[in-house]
Order: sequence, then structure tokens, then C-alpha cells
Amino acid sequence: MEELVGPLEEVFKDLQRQWKAFQNSEPFLHVLQGFIHAIDWREPWIVSVLVCHAVMLIVALTTRKRGAIQLSLFLLSGGIIFNAERLNRLGAKHWQEFAGQDYFDSAGVFMSAVVSGPQLMVMFIVLINYLISCAGMLVEAKKRELIYKAKQRAKLAKAAEASPGSSKKKD
Repeated sequence: MEELVGPLEEVFKDLQRQWKAFQNSEPFLHVLQGFIHAIDWREPWIVSVLVCHAVMLIVALTTRKRGAIQLSLFLLSGGIIFNAERLNRLGAKHWQEFAGQDYFDSAGVFMSAVVSGPQLMVMFIVLINYLISCAGMLVEAKKRELIYKAKQRAKLAKAAEASPGSSKKKD
């Protein structure tokens, strides 16, 4: 038991150091504000990306009942997210040609926040639409099954009344 106490004390001390570092670190809202202020939101290519996100979000919300469009939107969003790392590398390589500053770091924070995050939201909306649609179809199928079973029972009851062997004896 004592051979565990030493390593556990080290783990607890490390956790205490990390907790103190976390408490002394900058609050998330300040980091978020810094990120938002560091980006020039008036750059044409950033405006274009945001407009594309808005259009995809509107399409996702307005075409709830159209499965083919929803599927296309889901696949398009998935493709964009899948290729975000490649797009980030291309952006880092050629940023001087279209941007005023280099937004494309090796960790891909900008691409994750500005490109992949909104696309994940669109995919989530499409997924929720599909789940709602599936739930509605399940309810409809169950209703039809119950109606079919009720008709079958009615036919069996009618057939049982009409058959000669089913007449009841009177006492």
C-alpha cells in the first residue's frame, strides 16, 4: 500500500499545479474576444465563407422535408470538414494571394472555428431533421400495423361467427 502513496502524492501535486495554472490562465471569454478581434471580418474571402455558411444553414432549415437536398447538404458539409486540414495547408502556403494576414496556423484553429464549426452545426441540423423524419415514419408504420392487425382480427371474428361450428348452444 505504501508503494502506491508516493506515486499518488506526485499525481495529486501535479494536479494541484495544473489547477493553479488553469486558475491563473486567461478566462475563455477573453481568449474568444482576442480571437474575434484578431480577424479582419471585412476581408472578401472571409465574407464569402460566412455567406456560404449562412446559405447552407438556411437551406438546411428550409428543406427539412426534402431528403435528397438534405443528404447532399450533409455530404457537402462532411466533405468540407474532411478536407479542412488540406485547405488549411493550402491557405498557409498561399495566404498572401488572398488574405491580409496569415490566419492558417499549424494547429488549424482558424479553420476549425470559422470553417469546420459552422459546417458541423449544419450537419447536426440535418441529422436532427433525419431523426425527426425517422421518428415520424416509425409512428406512421406502427399506426398502419395496428390498423392492419385490427382489420385481421375483425375478419377472423366475422369468419368465426359465420362458420357453422362456432354457433353457441343455448341452455
